[in-house]
Amino acid sequence: MVDIGDADIVHTDTVQSHANIAYGVRKILAAGALPVVLGGDHSINIPCIDAFEDDCAKNGPIHIVQFDAHLDFVDVRHGVRNGHGSPMRRAAEKPYVSGLTQLGIRNVSSTAKDGYDAARKMGDDILSVRQFRALGAEGVAKRIPAGARVYVTLDIDGFCPSIAPGTGTPSHGGFLYYEVLELLQHVARNHEVVGMDLVEVAPDYDPSQSTQILAAQVLLN
Repeated sequence: MVDIGDADIVHTDTVQSHANIAYGVRKILAAGALPVVLGGDHSINIPCIDAFEDDCAKNGPIHIVQFDAHLDFVDVRHGVRNGHGSPMRRAAEKPYVSGLTQLGIRNVSSTAKDGYDAARKMGDDILSVRQFRALGAEGVAKRIPAGARVYVTLDIDGFCPSIAPGTGTPSHGGFLYYEVLELLQHVARNHEVVGMDLVEVAPDYDPSQSTQILAAQVLLN
């Protein structure tokens, strides 16, 4: 494991900040390593997926597995295309992203009905927490296309705020720890995992530090 440090974030320039993130991920991929990127808001997924273009040209497409309370499928909001409500829309548009499995979706605050309709039309597999629990981790894992190279994006608000209050947009009724861990174990056993990001942890909102500990434990395990 090598920590390459922080991408240079220019707080007044999202375009340059995203370019700096993509540069780091490309370097990790070029070294033959597995990128694990810590956010930051969910918009950091956009440059992460951008960085896979050359890798996918050589090794084939990627399938994205998302844990999140929100669909994040906004096209443009207030003139912004690459905000934290848009990463899954931008990913779905990539020719080298073969599909998305979106898990834990239960809140419409980031995406209106047109976004849901667009996601369905583009073939996304969208499951709420209750649907996930009805199928079980093994049943959900079987819905991910066989042989797919998988990129995992995990928004901490996919978890229930009873165990992860430290995030900007908490939404009750989320995942518990073992549900996410068991699905990730199924994915790791049956697929090549090519990268991961974990986003939206806001330590200032959780003086107990339980959110931060949860995030670290998920990543390590």
